[in-house]
Amino acid sequence: MIFPFVVAIARYYIVVYDVNEKRVTKVHKILRAYLQWRQRSVFEGYLESNEVAELKRKLNTVINEEEDSILFYSLPSDKVIRSFHLGKPPDEFDNVI
Repeated sequence: MIFPFVVAIARYYIVVYDVNEKRVTKVHKILRAYLQWRQRSVFEGYLESNEVAELKRKLNTVINEEEDSILFYSLPSDKVIRSFHLGKPPDEFDNVI
């Protein structure tokens, strides 16, 4: 018998958060385990669907849904993004996870 396998396709995510100061360190640490830190409260990188589910579950244990906000922007890849900045350029990083 042949068992079909599922190929997980990663999508590119930009995640931004606005959380109470008491929870910033915990949220930052969780996000840093999955994504690249871009600047302040911005992270980005590739995630598979199971990683997104795990990340959301972990973040939900830390945040207060009445006070905190975390936004996930999902894109098919990092090739569809055109970005620019003003002021001090962000630090360079690899998209290697």
